[in-house]
Amino acid sequence: MTTDPFASTKAFLRDFYLADRAPERPALILHEYRPAAEGEVPTDPDPIRAQVVAEEYQALRLRVRNGDDYVPQLNTSNGTSAMASAFGAGLQDVGGGHWAETLLKDLAEVDCLEKPPVTAGRIGEALEHTRVAHALSDLPIRSLDTQSPLTVATQLVGVTELFMAMYDQPHRVHTLLEIITDFFIDVGEAQREAAGDQYVPVYWPHLWAPREVGFEVADDYLLTLSPPLYEEFSLPCLVRLAGHFGGLFVHSCSLYREHLPCLRKIPNLRGVNCDLSMAAPLREIMDALPGVVFTPHIYMNKEITRPSQAAWLAEELAAWRPGDRLAPVVLAVIYDAETKGDQPTNWEACRRVWGEVGWELGE
Repeated sequence: MTTDPFASTKAFLRDFYLADRAPERPALILHEYRPAAEGEVPTDPDPIRAQVVAEEYQALRLRVRNGDDYVPQLNTSNGTSAMASAFGAGLQDVGGGHWAETLLKDLAEVDCLEKPPVTAGRIGEALEHTRVAHALSDLPIRSLDTQSPLTVATQLVGVTELFMAMYDQPHRVHTLLEIITDFFIDVGEAQREAAGDQYVPVYWPHLWAPREVGFEVADDYLLTLSPPLYEEFSLPCLVRLAGHFGGLFVHSCSLYREHLPCLRKIPNLRGVNCDLSMAAPLREIMDALPGVVFTPHIYMNKEITRPSQAAWLAEELAAWRPGDRLAPVVLAVIYDAETKGDQPTNWEACRRVWGEVGWELGE
């Protein structure tokens, strides 16, 4: 029987998410990226197998870089528009990523919209990737970047059109969101089956999570709706997903204080991630969501920023209190307001910040 080399880190993170009493230190992810040198990764004639092998090699290299709480994981995402593609939306290539083209020209088309099979579009490709990853590797397999039902609805209809329809045709918006949520459940179940016990329900950030955490959504339009509209249209979808999968992890690009009461209404909310550049203060978020894992990062290229990732990390660790479930995610760059460009992270400075607080990491 093979011993899991990451068992102690997983045990710590399982308690971090699920134990009644939080561990006695924050978690930490230092998101340094070091691409493999040419010729270092074994090749395979099958493109999916080749991609899985390359991901496994990169994930294992990342694990030994800084000795943080990162657990190597394989990525299976086919982009933020994958769910929309399954409904039939066309995709525009935008430099390695994809934008979904509006599918529904008139919201009345919702009346005859059908839920697609999980084999459709880029979702089918991602599930095949998951099956190959499960066959080739013992590493954990991350969930798809499923966005949220609300986000997928904006991709299918258009942002302005969907938001106006919340006032003009609310029943059709609800119908559309229900169909998309049903599809989310099908996709989540299909990937769980394909990944088996290697399934990790959180795609971003790369903080390993046990299966019991449930499901993740990236609900970036949380910021653009008033709390009453959000609670009427998006919240019921999230409550359904949390109920079906036993919990929910929510990403939003930022998080304003007026939306914190909305998140408190999600049953078994397990974790929240956002960019803190323009969000409510860390302490305010953590006090509003007791017992919930909070995994913030900072990057947003706006006026509100920090001088370095190390300075930001020191600020976040100083705000930690016993009982908090705080997991800062240090990214490879930070936006520099003076040069209006990316400033590389000083990883040695970040490690010094962690060392100065005196907490010991796992493996």
